Amino acid sequence: MTYTLYGSKTSPFVRKVRMLMEDLPYDLKELDIFSPEGAKILNEVNPINQLPALVDGDQKIWDSRQIYNYLCFKHELPRMTWDEENILTAIDSAASSGVAILLMRRSGLAEDVMYAKRQHERMSSVLDYLKPYLLDNALKEWNFNTMSLYSFLDWALFRNIISIEDRPECQKFLDAHSERQIVKETQIPKA
Repeated sequence: MTYTLYGSKTSPFVRKVRMLMEDLPYDLKELDIFSPEGAKILNEVNPINQLPALVDGDQKIWDSRQIYNYLCFKHELPRMTWDEENILTAIDSAASSGVAILLMRRSGLAEDVMYAKRQHERMSSVLDYLKPYLLDNALKEWNFNTMSLYSFLDWALFRNIISIEDRPECQKFLDAHSERQIVKETQIPKA
């Protein structure tokens, strides 16, 4: 059995699923969702028009969190506690805010409007909330939350969405996991 994962090598949501699927067989179908052809394929696979989407036979799963839950169920992977679920919600919220900022920039919209300011505030608030987690468990463990956090931070820095100059715990976290083989294999293409 081989899964089909629809995604982009630059998406933080796709990257964390690719990390999760390190030991599972899958084919990555790269999509440029901003091209007419890519948008058409995405709409056929996922009516909410977002990446990633996982196809397992006739079953389609449309969201990174649901893909995680689906794979946990199918492969008897460890489930999260409610506190871990809250951490994932915070990380996903920050990543969604970052994507909103990127789309605003690509659309030529100003970032001094209330909506953009709110997205930046959310990312900052999440990083404040995660600081104790970054200083403790996240440096030691490799699980879906740390995969998600690594994917978000690396992507947000790559896209110049956030700065971590005043957040040494973020850099320490990135450094602690940067040599993992799956991190290197899923690295954001620089070109």
